Amino acid sequence: MDLLELRKQNPWWENRARIEEDTKIRDYENALVKWTPRLKKYLFLDKNVVYSIRGPRQVGKTTLLKIMIRELLQQNNPLNIIYFACDLLKDNLALKDLLDTYLNWVRSQNQERIYIFLDEISAVNDWQKAIKQFIDLNGNHNVTLVLTGSHTLDIKNSTERLPGRVGEKEHVPTHKILLPMKFAEYVQMRAPELYKQVQEFKLELAEDRTKQFLELIQGNMPASANNLVRLVPELDLLLEEYLLTGGIMVAVNEYVKSQRISSQIYDLYIRQIMGDLSRINREEKTAKRILASVLKRIGSAYSWNSIRKEADIPTQPTVDQYAGILDNMFVLNIVYKIELDGTVKPASDKKVYILNPFIFHALNSWLVNPAKDPFECSKEYLLSSEEKSKLIEAVVGDHLNRAAHNLRPTDTFDPSNFVFYSKTNKGYETDFVFKTDKLRAGIEVKYQNTINSEDFRGIMKIGGGCVVSKKTFEQKDRFAIIPVSLFLLYV
Repeated sequence: MDLLELRKQNPWWENRARIEEDTKIRDYENALVKWTPRLKKYLFLDKNVVYSIRGPRQVGKTTLLKIMIRELLQQNNPLNIIYFACDLLKDNLALKDLLDTYLNWVRSQNQERIYIFLDEISAVNDWQKAIKQFIDLNGNHNVTLVLTGSHTLDIKNSTERLPGRVGEKEHVPTHKILLPMKFAEYVQMRAPELYKQVQEFKLELAEDRTKQFLELIQGNMPASANNLVRLVPELDLLLEEYLLTGGIMVAVNEYVKSQRISSQIYDLYIRQIMGDLSRINREEKTAKRILASVLKRIGSAYSWNSIRKEADIPTQPTVDQYAGILDNMFVLNIVYKIELDGTVKPASDKKVYILNPFIFHALNSWLVNPAKDPFECSKEYLLSSEEKSKLIEAVVGDHLNRAAHNLRPTDTFDPSNFVFYSKTNKGYETDFVFKTDKLRAGIEVKYQNTINSEDFRGIMKIGGGCVVSKKTFEQKDRFAIIPVSLFLLYV
C-alpha cells in the first residue's frame, strides 16, 4: 500500500495538533452533551495485546478510538500511532499490505511501542488471516492493536482464534463490548450535579456498586437507597428521556438540542442492521417477519415454533438461527427458562426483548407504523402504561446482563449463563432470575401504581429477591421494593 494512503487517515503524522480537525473529535467537542464510555478505563494500551471492541452500530466506537488517539498524541511520537477505516480495504491481502507497509516504515525510524487502531475490521473478508500472520511475527514486540467491528459474530469468533489467546500473558480480558450508556451513565451525563449525590454512596465505583446491587436483588434494601429515594422524581424525568433515546449519543444530542429525533436517525439504524444481515447472506424479509412477531410478544414467553407459524417461516431452525444472529448483533436479548431446582431449559419457551429502547422504537415504527413519524410513534407508545411497562422490563433485563458482566468480566462472558426467567407448574412467573454459583435471586418488574400480594407469588418461589416498581419503596419481609429509576443506579 502506498504510504500516502496511510497519511490521509493519519494527519497527525505531519502535525499532532491536526487530530483536532478530525470529524469525530469535532462532533464530540461541539456536542451539547458528551459521553466518554467507562470502557475506556479498561483498555490498557501499554501492553502487547489485541483488543476487540464490538457493539451496535453508531454507539461511538470510532469516537472512542479518536479520543484515545488524541490522548496518546500528548506523550507519544505521532508516527507510532496509526488509524485506518477498514471498510476501504477490499480483502485480507490489502490489510496485510497495509500492516507490512506501516510496520516497515515506522520500524526504520524507532523501536518504540506502536499503536494500531483498525476500525470496522469486520468489513474485510478473512481479515483474521492477516492479523494472525502479523501477530505471529510481531505480537510481542511493543505492539498494541485495537480492532472494532459491528458485525459482532465475526469479530468475536475470529479474535478468539488468534494465536496464543492474545492478551492472556498480559492477564487482561481483551474482548470488549461497547453498548449504549447505562441509565446511571445517562444520569451522570445529563445531570452531573444530581449524580454527585449518588457518588456520595460510592455507586460510581464498580466494587461498591456491585456489593450493593447483590444486596438489593437478594431482598435487602441498601442503606444508600433510603437516602437516594428522595431523588426519584428527578430520576423519573431522566428515565423518560432514556426510554426515548436509549442512551445512544446521536439520538441524545439531537433530543437535547431540539426535543425531538429526526426520522433519518431511526432510518440509519434500520439500514445498518439490515446491511449487516445482508453481509452474511441473510434475507431482510425473513428478518422483518421474525422481528415483527417478536415486537408483539415483548415480555411474554413463547416458542420459536409459534414465531415460525405466525411469521410463515419454513422451518423452526431458521427462526432459531436468525434470533441467534440478532442476539449477537445486540438487537435482541434472549432470556431462557430456569426451573426452581436450578435446571436451565434452553429448549423451553423463551422471553425475547429488544435490547435498547431507541432500537426498539426504530424497529417498531418501521414494522408497525411505517407511515408515521418515528419520534411521534415513540412518544405515543410511551403514553400507554401497558406498553411502557414492557419497555421498562426490557431495560431492566439489559441492565441485569450488564450487572452479570460486572461480576464476570471475562472474554467468555455470556449473559444467558446468568440471567433467566422462571415459571412454575401453576403458572407463577418471575420476570428475571439472576443466578451465579453463589446465589439465586428473583427480580420482578411491576411498573404499576400499587404492589399487592399477588405480585409476589412467583418471586416467593425463588426464596427472596427484589420487586422493581413504579413508585413504591418498601422493605417487605425478604423482599425489597424499589422504584425502577433508583434500581437502575445500582448497575
